[in-house]
Amino acid sequence: MKRLTLGLTLLFIVIIVAACNNEVPEVPDVVENEQELEQELEPVPEPEKEVFINTYPLTGVGTNDEVNDRVFGVMIENTRAARPQSGLYQADLVYEVLSEATITRLLAFFHSEKPAVIGPVRSARDYYIRLNNGYNAIYVSAGGSPQAFEMFKKGQVDFISGLEYDGRFFSRSSARKAPHNMYTTYENLLKAAEHSKRSLTVSPPSLPFLDEETVVTGEKAIQIGINYGSSANNVQYQYDKDLQRYIRIVGGEQSLDLETNHPVLIDNIFIVEMSHRVIDDVGRRAIDTDSGGQGLLIQNGVYQPVQWENVGAQILPMKDGEIVGFLTGKTWINVVPKLTSNVSIE
Repeated sequence: MKRLTLGLTLLFIVIIVAACNNEVPEVPDVVENEQELEQELEPVPEPEKEVFINTYPLTGVGTNDEVNDRVFGVMIENTRAARPQSGLYQADLVYEVLSEATITRLLAFFHSEKPAVIGPVRSARDYYIRLNNGYNAIYVSAGGSPQAFEMFKKGQVDFISGLEYDGRFFSRSSARKAPHNMYTTYENLLKAAEHSKRSLTVSPPSLPFLDEETVVTGEKAIQIGINYGSSANNVQYQYDKDLQRYIRIVGGEQSLDLETNHPVLIDNIFIVEMSHRVIDDVGRRAIDTDSGGQGLLIQNGVYQPVQWENVGAQILPMKDGEIVGFLTGKTWINVVPKLTSNVSIE
């Protein structure tokens, strides 16, 4: 028994010594691991926001380019025979107003972008000229009403006549019939302006824009309908939640660029009610762009009722006596005779 006990004792000692001689894995320092973990979980800093030295006055978009170039306000036809148009998606600001009967015409302002093709170019109206002058723009048209020609004669606007430069700075498309086929380019407008001795360094006044942090509120406005009295010319705007912009549909077809198929995308839709009056047998109108009235400002999927006022020949949204800003981007201003009967919102 003693021998057995001694043997067990010696065996136990051997096991302990062997265990002591084996390397024990180091236990990681818990504090160091926590520090490393904290370092790993630290949020990645966001890249610094680019700071621009200038802002385009009609879109609010930042740029490092010069922004004191003059704006061109171009009369664009909007009949079915003229669609799809060219360069319209690159306009900073567009006014859509009735010309004759149920036909609207577009006054498109080009400044921040310089289209390779613009058109079809059509004739002038006096109320478009007044709207044009709110942006110190060179007014571009082909022909016009007697009231418009009277304003040209009196020197009330710097203008370029497409008819005067037909075949030189303006061209005719063989794919369309006259008068729906006159086109120009931004570069040719510059050349025509220089030839006409129009100043190209008159800066436009800026539109009012909201701060980026401002949250737009209002009632839902996913689909807007504007009834101009004809299924061929009625307008719809549909809000694209992914793009956070509105697409334009006219006569049941989406507005796309003729050359590039690029869609017309809009950040601000401003619908204003103005008094309309037919003044001749052709169906031309007198439209009151001065008196102010009711309006709807539509942005980011919502709308809010506002007033409009003519501030230095700019049609601007007002609320409680204060100007309401636009979102950065492109703006369309639709003029209608009556909000209640011409506009629907869903």
